Amino acid sequence: MLTVISVKAVAPATIEAALSDGRTLTLEAATIIGSAGYEALTDADCFANIVVADWGHGIEWPAIDQGLSVETLTRMAREQAGTAFPTAGFNAWMERNGLTLSAAAQALGLSRRTITYYHAGQKPIPIYIGLACEGWEVRNRSRAA
Repeated sequence: MLTVISVKAVAPATIEAALSDGRTLTLEAATIIGSAGYEALTDADCFANIVVADWGHGIEWPAIDQGLSVETLTRMAREQAGTAFPTAGFNAWMERNGLTLSAAAQALGLSRRTITYYHAGQKPIPIYIGLACEGWEVRNRSRAA
């Protein structure tokens, strides 16, 4: 099981997390800071007070009782490195096209469970799924024309 070994905040909005598999993730946290539940992280001292969560399952800010799982950290790192399709982009695709979880699953030929994981940001979205979303949208636009 992948765990976080150590973590530190680097001002103004970077997180460095060492993982049990030897990797070190460097994440830009600007999208987290100020978002729902994380508003207090706009204070630099609060942001800097980051710790490894119990048993290394993620990171947390004890002052606000909020954190991020190791799965979320690795997903964010892949998205920021360009090796995963962003969850926000996937959700925007679903919303733009009025797709439910079941309809998105049918459109992409995936299980509803997989779509649920992608929609909630619980698993990284492979680039080819992002390309499939874009292709599906283009195909449906041309059919409507």
